[in-house]
Amino acid sequence: MTMAISDNMTTAVSSTIAPSRSTGLDAGLLAAIGTIVAVTGLILACLTYWCGNNVIGRLRQWVQNRRQRSHNQPQDTEERIPLSETPTHSQGNTGEQRGSGQRCNTGSRDAAQHAADKCEKVLKKIYTTTGSYVQMLPWIDDDQKHIMDIYTKLQLEKDRECDLKGDVGSYSDVFKIKSREGHPINRAIFRGTPGIGKTTLFDKIAYDWATGATALLKRFKFVFVLKMRYLNQKSDLIDALFDQLLHSAEISKADLTAFITARAGEVLFLLDGFNEFMTDDLVEKNFSSILKTLNRKGEYKDCCAFVSTRPSHYDKLVKKCLIQRPFALVNMLGFSDKDIKTYAKKFYSDDHSKANGLLKRIGSSHVLVDLAKSPMLLLLMCVLWKESSNLPETMSWLYNKVVKYIFNRKTSMSPAQISNLVIGIGRIALDGLLSLNQRLSFEEADFDKDVLDKALKAGILTSERVVRGLDVCKNVYFFHKTFQEFCAGKYYQSLNAEETEEKLERFFRKDRNLRKFEYLLRFCCGDNQGPTTQSILHMLSNDVRRIGMLVLVLDCFFESQCDTLPTDQVIEFVLSRPIVFIGVRRDISASLIYFLDRITDQAKGGRNTYLDRVHKLDISCCHSRQFGERLSHYVKNMRFLSKFTVSPSTFNKTQIEACLDNKTDLQKLTIRPSLKPDLMPNQVELTVSDILHIVNTLNNMPKLVEVDLSWNGTLGGSDSTWSQLAKIKQIQKVKLKNCNLTEGDIPHIADTLRNMPNLVELDLSGIKILAGSGSTWSQLAKIKQILKVDLRKCNLTEIDIAHITDTLKNMPQPVELDLWGN
Repeated sequence: MTMAISDNMTTAVSSTIAPSRSTGLDAGLLAAIGTIVAVTGLILACLTYWCGNNVIGRLRQWVQNRRQRSHNQPQDTEERIPLSETPTHSQGNTGEQRGSGQRCNTGSRDAAQHAADKCEKVLKKIYTTTGSYVQMLPWIDDDQKHIMDIYTKLQLEKDRECDLKGDVGSYSDVFKIKSREGHPINRAIFRGTPGIGKTTLFDKIAYDWATGATALLKRFKFVFVLKMRYLNQKSDLIDALFDQLLHSAEISKADLTAFITARAGEVLFLLDGFNEFMTDDLVEKNFSSILKTLNRKGEYKDCCAFVSTRPSHYDKLVKKCLIQRPFALVNMLGFSDKDIKTYAKKFYSDDHSKANGLLKRIGSSHVLVDLAKSPMLLLLMCVLWKESSNLPETMSWLYNKVVKYIFNRKTSMSPAQISNLVIGIGRIALDGLLSLNQRLSFEEADFDKDVLDKALKAGILTSERVVRGLDVCKNVYFFHKTFQEFCAGKYYQSLNAEETEEKLERFFRKDRNLRKFEYLLRFCCGDNQGPTTQSILHMLSNDVRRIGMLVLVLDCFFESQCDTLPTDQVIEFVLSRPIVFIGVRRDISASLIYFLDRITDQAKGGRNTYLDRVHKLDISCCHSRQFGERLSHYVKNMRFLSKFTVSPSTFNKTQIEACLDNKTDLQKLTIRPSLKPDLMPNQVELTVSDILHIVNTLNNMPKLVEVDLSWNGTLGGSDSTWSQLAKIKQIQKVKLKNCNLTEGDIPHIADTLRNMPNLVELDLSGIKILAGSGSTWSQLAKIKQILKVDLRKCNLTEIDIAHITDTLKNMPQPVELDLWGN
């Protein structure tokens, strides 16, 4: 049967329809069109049921709202619609329609909350399983420990240029920092050198969040740790989360995005390694959501974001287009002395004797203490100590062992091949250190390709990808600056005399701050018997005005382990100037003993008469009896010593007596503890019986005019023993500062000093126990010859001062009285 079809017909008849020639449509095509119409009607019906009748109107309204927001905030072009901003119904909607819209919003929120809960669960599983193990050394893939078995709190310090409220002692303190107006600061930069522990700190924050160990982290729904070496300025933040953390987890990206957008304040981003970011030339118009987030722009501007970087990339990070103020700048200082102990004990958790042995060795050397502040270098010391319970005496020996260890883990190179490779990369290392701003990063093209590949494989060099314009290249670094200095030193030793003059000496003649090159100079001299060491020592001793050169000269000579005598100029430089050591530790004392051994070794051309050049010696800050035992042998032969300062912590009374024998040129003797008693309460101090022994050796010193016994607290209560001082008739000045004298000591001291005809000055400052002694001060009238009395910081009362002034005003000569600090 055939029938005509009207243009206004809106229903279809089930009978077979023969196509009209005028339409050009066959039966199959018409059936398909009918199906499409039916499905479209069904979809519209569903939308009407769930979201109200005015579907097209609502969509149009949503588009208009979207355009309006984009017009008002043009910079946030990537802004997504938060859950709370789902398009509203038109004003004409009925209550039933509004109810349908609420069901739609609730469904979206439920989906987003579900995605968020699942994401949180996935993250916590990562951070408490595979993510809770840290790589101990970068060149040992299988050497990992659980973060709680090795993590040690780092020293953190809020930078002085950071004008925000709050101090920083731990990472949790960073969350408490506020602006001057009291607003929380949700951007922070953690700045630290390579190997200082930046990555481990971020891993620890994530672990603490996952386990609920830190209360301040509980306000965050998510903590995302992202490695910036996998990102560039066009990287999308959400994509990065799925690429690095969530991977194939069945989480809706759209739903998670909606949750993070709506509740950004509950999200903490930890962006690790801005210095490894895969973009060098930053162009703001190319910024995607990651860099916008750092600069508080885009849909995640309200989140909390911490970023770590090396100092070399800090200036680039704080450009106006990236992190603007206010932000917290936290310097990562590495380990304190206490932290070093904690780390070593964790490393040797099953063998505390090993830990104690290593800590004693580190504590004996200021160089090792300095190196141990770096977690990476302390770890290397732990590894070496584990193998042999020994660390080499010189830095050069130590780094030789470490470099050999590094290469043996990843390569099969012979010692000669390793040496040649170190020299090969050392040329670039030295040029970088001697450049105007001490260049610490290089390009691949700077190195020979074969040498670079082997160094990268071993791990002594690391590389980072960077993008410059359209080119992708790599920056190359030594994994710690001291390894750059070590390689530079080895290269320097391979040069001839003419090349060393060009490379080093001319530069140092211009530079006034040689202390910053201490390690480089020590490595240049390391294990070197040739002219290299002598030329450096000659250069260092050429300018006596430079502060700190004495210790540097001694350390460089010790590094060389040279059997030959230093030049006469160097000997004169060391011995003719005041030899003063402050805070002496094993390495400094070892350097001095090594130098004295060499210049007095007659078998190698030395002689004891060199010691006649020493006139001033101060070793009071050393508290090593072992050092004192060796040094006393040389002090005995310093016949023309005029000023000698020594500590009972260094020499015992017998050694002090021996050192003072035949010192006819001695003018000033100081015997005091190596440190103030409050800083080292258990140190050795001078006792009453010691005075009896020592005073007897001072009678035959015609030039001795001053004796200083300050800070020896055990001298208080000596009473009649003070009379022994009267034997030293030539003394003009006696200092008993902070000696804890008692009221009963004063009469005995006065009786003793009045029998010393040349005495003109008495120092009793800091003896607070004498406050309130009243009439006891009248004993000072016995010392008729006195010209000056120092009573600073004695907590004297008005009554005390009245008695003192009454006493001194009746003296035959005017007396200078110092009462400052009372």
